[in-house]
Amino acid sequence: MDESLPTVTPETGFSVCAEMEQENGNDYVAKIFERIEQENPCVAQFISRLAMQHGDPVAVSTSALLVYRLLESQLESDALKGAFKLG
Repeated sequence: MDESLPTVTPETGFSVCAEMEQENGNDYVAKIFERIEQENPCVAQFISRLAMQHGDPVAVSTSALLVYRLLESQLESDALKGAFKLG
């Protein structure tokens, strides 16, 4: 079983950008953070603590949450490809 982090493809990046553009303001990242708090509280706490140690906590937390979403989305894409035996 391969347990390495996925390599995010340009297509996944475009998909996540499209998701983000469909939401107003910070709603997109706020929803991601709320979900991570429930599903992966250690990561949510780490992001919060790291962000509060920097001069621009919103930028730091937004960046971390978007990277998390990119990896998560790529895992979903890879799983679908595997299930349908695509590329």
